[in-house]
Amino acid sequence: MVKINDYISKIECSDNPLSADVYIIKGDKHTYIVDVGSNEEALETLKSIPNKKIIITHFHADHMGNLKNLAPENNDLYVGDYTAKYYGGGTVVKEPVHIEDGVIIDIFPLPSSHAKGCLTITVNKNHILLGDGCYSNIKGYNVSVTFDMIKVLKNIDFTTAIKSHDDTLYTKDELISELETIYSKREKDKPFIDLSLL
Repeated sequence: MVKINDYISKIECSDNPLSADVYIIKGDKHTYIVDVGSNEEALETLKSIPNKKIIITHFHADHMGNLKNLAPENNDLYVGDYTAKYYGGGTVVKEPVHIEDGVIIDIFPLPSSHAKGCLTITVNKNHILLGDGCYSNIKGYNVSVTFDMIKVLKNIDFTTAIKSHDDTLYTKDELISELETIYSKREKDKPFIDLSLL
């Protein structure tokens, strides 16, 4: 377990098996888990945490592979619409959700080229946990979705951005600048930004 700050820790990602970073946020009444990974280390650690509420950023197996073994109740699980279809339950986040529990947690739907139905989470209006939301898919970055993602992120209050599978901490300006640079590589009449141009 790696401590990021006084209120966020993480279980680091792994390559074999592929498992995303898992974030643990300690509230007064509940512990909030962002993504549950797919490896045994994450599963055993998460099983031992009482009073947990789980937020899944998107439906890919490296982010939610352990979910069935944890089997949270629907009101203890926040998911995007595609994750709800894939998993078969959870509280679907279609509009921002605000939680105050010794920490302030806001959950937002995030337009993303990486996967449909992504969520992003801010903690104390300071750190934003993006999961894989700012990554592309194999076709590249969808032009219109990237435009919408930049617009959404500009309107969220945060100072530090954290991507899964990445130990770098980004400022808001660095994150937006990176995405705007990607968006600037779009070509007329092409729906995806060619990754070879980046």
